[in-house]
Amino acid sequence: MMNFLGPVLGTLGIGGAIGYAAGLAVKSFGKLIGCALGIVFILMQLLAYYGIAEWHWDAIANTVAGPGAEAARTAAGALWKVLSYNLPFTGGFAGGFYLGLRR
Repeated sequence: MMNFLGPVLGTLGIGGAIGYAAGLAVKSFGKLIGCALGIVFILMQLLAYYGIAEWHWDAIANTVAGPGAEAARTAAGALWKVLSYNLPFTGGFAGGFYLGLRR
């Protein structure tokens, strides 16, 4: 029984550790992008406040909600395919990735 559990636990451990690291990287990158978008929004509002620019938020919302939402779903699916491509330990990777995102 131990001959079987050793490789399985080793594979899950390696996959979990790699998944955790990848999850942390994706989360950190997401925070960076979120900060950048927040700064852009603040700058846009400043321009609108001082009468330099005018934003049509209804048109922006329609653009983002339509093709933008579908593009985000497609990108997330493509990212997962790339990250889990040809991994023999996808289960451990998925668990570690989830924990890395949650941390």
